[in-house]
Amino acid sequence: MDGLETGQWTEDEPLRDGVAIGGRVRAVLERTEAAHRRSAARLRASGREERARFIERSAAWVRFDLDEPVAAQQLYAAAARLERARGIRGLADRALECVLSLARAERGNIQLADPASGVLRIISQHGFDPEFLDHFAVVDDDGSACGRAAMRGTQLVIADVLTDAGFEPHRRIAAASGFRAVQSTPLIDKAGRLVGMVSTHYPLPFAPRARDLRLIKRYADLAGRILATRLHAAIADGSSAADLGTARARPGAFPAEVTP
Repeated sequence: MDGLETGQWTEDEPLRDGVAIGGRVRAVLERTEAAHRRSAARLRASGREERARFIERSAAWVRFDLDEPVAAQQLYAAAARLERARGIRGLADRALECVLSLARAERGNIQLADPASGVLRIISQHGFDPEFLDHFAVVDDDGSACGRAAMRGTQLVIADVLTDAGFEPHRRIAAASGFRAVQSTPLIDKAGRLVGMVSTHYPLPFAPRARDLRLIKRYADLAGRILATRLHAAIADGSSAADLGTARARPGAFPAEVTP
């Protein structure tokens, strides 16, 4: 398992025990968290920093299951529903719907990362006009929230685009599109590679609560794995070009799907 201790729980089989975590399940999760953190420490000591961070991420999600058992079950159920979505666009649309609910936002988008160049391209969006879509059609800079989050490999919040120096090149389109704050969260595959980005936008200066960010991040990890699997299958059968395409503006609001 390349650093993982054997005989422990893994993220591939989330442990659930009704609405609350039972004593035996909690003990397994706590042992697993401790084992992951020991493995991460050994990896870091041997100079394998990237793998250590990956194992620490797994430990963090074990802790999430311990701290938030009800929310965890809801997120796992929401992610499982993605499997029923038709096509890559349909999957991205459904994932965005869920993240908008978690983020308490009315506008947002999902981008796919080009595996060769790393540039981000919008595949699903809600609430934006063609001017916004044209401006952010291809993102390969670290000024935007999504580009910065992709380059750093971590969730990022710009609480006010007017006071964030790096966002200056995009302030005009932000004003025209009517948003002042944005959060971006990476979508990653099982190996920790970037698959895409999900971003939500707010009309006023705003920073999501720490718990909301944690929920978004956990769901993004689950959705990223499913999206990566679907993308690999599409590439294998040659259907990705037909399935993907420029995201179109759609009126109306998504219904809430997950409200932990």
